[in-house]
Amino acid sequence: MTVTDDIGVWNHLGTVQAIKKQWIKFPVTATGANATIRASFICNDWKSLSSYVLVRPRYKTTNSDQTGNAIRIYPSSTPVIFEAPIPQDLQERSVYFRDFEVYKTGFRRQRIGVTPDANLQVKLEELWG
Repeated sequence: MTVTDDIGVWNHLGTVQAIKKQWIKFPVTATGANATIRASFICNDWKSLSSYVLVRPRYKTTNSDQTGNAIRIYPSSTPVIFEAPIPQDLQERSVYFRDFEVYKTGFRRQRIGVTPDANLQVKLEELWG
């Protein structure tokens, strides 16, 4: 599914529930070579949110599986745009497909019953044009 706005055409990569200390894969594979990614956040209680997310690309081919650098993103009520470029060497080898994963981690050490955290969903889109 795509969405068009003033910036361009965005390819929807899916929406997932971010879970602490677990990498969750977005359901749609990114097929564009553009580095610009947009993350939108859905939170049930912004005041109780005490975490941020890491987003990383994963490059899979027939015979290999590599993970790119994770990017720290602080959730916001407005969409957050960041860059996740495909390494030049991979582009020269025509590796353009990648999956993205999200990992939720806390700002501070958790203590049971003391540090609440809100549920957080992450929607990811890649810029096509």
